[in-house]
Amino acid sequence: MKILHTADWHTGRSLHGVNRTPEIREVLQEIIEIAKIEAVDLVLVAGDIYDKRNPPADAEAAVYEFFLELAKAKIPSVLIAGNHDSPDRLDAVANLLKLSNVTVVGQPKLSQQGGVFDLNIDNQVVRVAALPFVSERRIVKVAELLNEDMGAWLEKYQTGMRKLVNNLTKTFSSEQINLLMMHTTMHGSALANSEYQFHCTESYSLNSDIFPEEANYVALGHIHKAQPISDYPPSAAHYSGSILQLDFGEQASQKYIYIAELEAAKPTELKEIKLTAGKKLKNIKANLDKLEQKEFEISDFDGWVKLKLELEHPQPGLKDRIKRNHANILVIETEIANYATEEQKESIDLEKLSLFEAYQAYYFEKHGKEIPKNIATAFKELYEADFEGAL
Repeated sequence: MKILHTADWHTGRSLHGVNRTPEIREVLQEIIEIAKIEAVDLVLVAGDIYDKRNPPADAEAAVYEFFLELAKAKIPSVLIAGNHDSPDRLDAVANLLKLSNVTVVGQPKLSQQGGVFDLNIDNQVVRVAALPFVSERRIVKVAELLNEDMGAWLEKYQTGMRKLVNNLTKTFSSEQINLLMMHTTMHGSALANSEYQFHCTESYSLNSDIFPEEANYVALGHIHKAQPISDYPPSAAHYSGSILQLDFGEQASQKYIYIAELEAAKPTELKEIKLTAGKKLKNIKANLDKLEQKEFEISDFDGWVKLKLELEHPQPGLKDRIKRNHANILVIETEIANYATEEQKESIDLEKLSLFEAYQAYYFEKHGKEIPKNIATAFKELYEADFEGAL
């Protein structure tokens, strides 16, 4: 049988004020088409379908549309909660999504409580052990469920997770296909620089020997860079990564979904398929003299741009002028070379600046950074209300 592995959609994500959900919806439609073309038997979604625990309506609409389209294609799916998702929220809609042949596991559960279940697909039994993201606080609740000493569990996160995985996979056998789904950090994983790094620290990382030998495939979510697991067969366990470049730290990161071909008691064959939908991200660096050359590069790039400008002195209004000409520039950062020398201070002719431009120059000299948007807005409102009113 064939499974499609995806994770880390982060629907509802914004980047410097731009809603990425329309792009994510495009990628989800692409994944549906891949599922149909590849004739997959099951789709695994390994957590972080949303970017926030209370997602906006358009994010929920994109997610539900995805599962409805899969249901129309008669493709069942399994979904677990990630650290960005609300497990209770997902459990609340679990029975409703079951109508579209989606099995949802929000809160971590033991094997006898629904953490392990069998799916019968084309007369083949597939046993799924589904483990959503488990924080240190939530592992205390699991310790209570197992009637074990909570202090011993809190002493080492890895020990508690090992006990939990053992509980979920103890019925794995060579007589059926065995799948383990987890939203977690594996030791040695390379970050994509767009993850919530607190939950990716060493204290949260697990070793690959936590996986049972009987597992045909381990579908992982949480790390946004697609990659195999250290010291483990690359076709047997994998991070699918995020489906979209979520932050400018991911500008060179290609996005994938994975197709695993499974057969009981046999090695898994894994195939990666590139995702092409959604906008790419790009960092561009230039000084003012070379900016005109870079403008062609910016205009020709069909994606979102972060521009870093090297300036010799502050240029009030420059950012606004550049953004007006290039709608795909989301953010402009300026770097002043050796700013605040006496020579440079004298180069600013305050007589030629407006009051706001003079304030911009003063603020940068005082704090070494641009005026925050809320302060700039307040200054302009005060100026218009008081200064101009007095004239």
